[in-house]
Amino acid sequence: MKYSDKVVEHFTNPRNVGVVEDANGVGRLGNPVCGDMMEMSVKVVDNVITDVKFRTFGCGAAIATSSMATELIKGKTIEEALELSNQAIAEALDGLPPIKMHCSVLAADALKLALADYYRRQGDPDKARNLVGEETTEVSPEACETVQAEPLRWSNLEAIAQALARGYPQLKPMELGVPALFRRILSLPGFDDDPDQATEALLERIQMLWHDEVSE
Repeated sequence: MKYSDKVVEHFTNPRNVGVVEDANGVGRLGNPVCGDMMEMSVKVVDNVITDVKFRTFGCGAAIATSSMATELIKGKTIEEALELSNQAIAEALDGLPPIKMHCSVLAADALKLALADYYRRQGDPDKARNLVGEETTEVSPEACETVQAEPLRWSNLEAIAQALARGYPQLKPMELGVPALFRRILSLPGFDDDPDQATEALLERIQMLWHDEVSE
């Protein structure tokens, strides 16, 4: 797997690592079993993000995207920061391998969670809810009606990918972080395997197979 020079540079020399001691917004997400974990802390003063730091446990791409995200939002207003998409983070790093795009999603989502926490601390829960929304893992009715010939297991990644395509036709697989992908797999009708057997590499492979399935 080949990374751009910028990805390598941000991985080996990440910016803004640590915790903002007087943070008024903190976002955490991820799962140590099935993927990367990330924490982003921000200090907001007069609607401007004056300081931002991160702590990430994960692969080089996860660390690089976290580092770049903090550089892109520091000094920006909340509205400007929220315009930052996972695609913009990847482009600022001169691209990511498709199988690692989920890392940029994780960085963008961590920022939204941190700003939602800021709004909650400011006594504005409605803004917090509007920002992060309420994720649903509900499978489409059509998928629930489909009879799966065999239980879905980690040994048949293609079958899982096909079930995801049927179950979540409204979703774009490459716009999901690994933790969100994992939750949706566990919600599939017919899934019958040990969740603890999932690994990041296995889930990345399912994500690419799902992407191929809906791109055909």
